[in-house]
Amino acid sequence: MSRKFLKQAEYSVHKLLENATDISIKTKADYKKNLKQMVSQLHNIGVQISHIKHFKANHVGKLINQWQKDSVSVATMKNRLSMIRYISKKINKTNFIPVSNKMLGIENRSYKPTHNKAIESLNIDSINDINIQFSVRLQQLFGLRREESIKFIPSVADKGTYIALKSTWTKGGVARLVPITTQEQRDFLDALKKQVKRGCSLIPSDKNYREQENTYVSQTRVAGFTNLHGLRHAYAQRRYRVLVNELSSGRGWECPINGGPSRQDLKAWQKSIDEDARLIISNELGHSRINITLNYLG
Repeated sequence: MSRKFLKQAEYSVHKLLENATDISIKTKADYKKNLKQMVSQLHNIGVQISHIKHFKANHVGKLINQWQKDSVSVATMKNRLSMIRYISKKINKTNFIPVSNKMLGIENRSYKPTHNKAIESLNIDSINDINIQFSVRLQQLFGLRREESIKFIPSVADKGTYIALKSTWTKGGVARLVPITTQEQRDFLDALKKQVKRGCSLIPSDKNYREQENTYVSQTRVAGFTNLHGLRHAYAQRRYRVLVNELSSGRGWECPINGGPSRQDLKAWQKSIDEDARLIISNELGHSRINITLNYLG
């Protein structure tokens, strides 16, 4: 009976999200995957619900206790709780989960890094798929996320002095602009447009996004990487170096994660420049909060 209930509960998640129009296709897939895992976790600890509508307040507490036992990070727990809040609205039961994570005993997330995660270089030649090579270079040169680099349409994005990322490519569905500031970026885009037909993305015509994403994962693993998010870190750090140098008329400095001064060691005029640079970088990376740059820059 337990297995039957689990299947029913997982199917109820699928049906509830299938026709959701207020989240992107990728977000919908992530929510389905994670919420089904949560239902499975509940069954493993003896809570055998047969439908997502049976979710209750004490179930949230049981999940949090299990996550803490499993040493799940604060960031991951907060992401999962945001999914539960989304579902709670869909089933009209918003009262079973508090608005504040603090009320659930979840500490504030810290964006302060313990080490530099930047990936400064990698052997792209070890990647066999040419489109994946292009995607990785986009991540490297423009700080794009994986999804953005795969869905990238060169002829649409290239606006001469900047690239325009469409809302259907980005996390959270927020369009943004990233400046073209180096000759290397310009040369790459020009070469890319010669290789990719006008109006086409870096997803081959015989594949869909998910299939190309799977190819990306397998190809980059062959190159020795399980995660290339560090290319965004490297981009942010390069931009910080350039921006503070420009804003300070050549008196720039490194970001803290690269051995530069901490904020408390900066003079008043330097703090103003530091904040301006971080705001620019935050926008270029597609983040809405400047404090997230702590994770990239220290």
